[in-house]
Amino acid sequence: MSISIVGLIGAAVGLYLGWLDAKILKGMLQATEMKNRQAGGDGGFAARHARLLKGLIYAVGMVGFPVIGYWAGSTLTG
Repeated sequence: MSISIVGLIGAAVGLYLGWLDAKILKGMLQATEMKNRQAGGDGGFAARHARLLKGLIYAVGMVGFPVIGYWAGSTLTG
């Protein structure tokens, strides 16, 4: 199996998009937790499972996006 340059470029773009997506989703998770705490609750589901959710967001963003980017780059260009 040979590694294509276009696939690596797609993986790099996917890594950047995954990093950006992870930052956005972590911010949304924190905002939801803060909103629930200000409403008088314990933070809700986001607070109870924050560590697992942050790990899942990071794993999908940093692994899934580059894999899809590599696949898209290598298949679309031949």
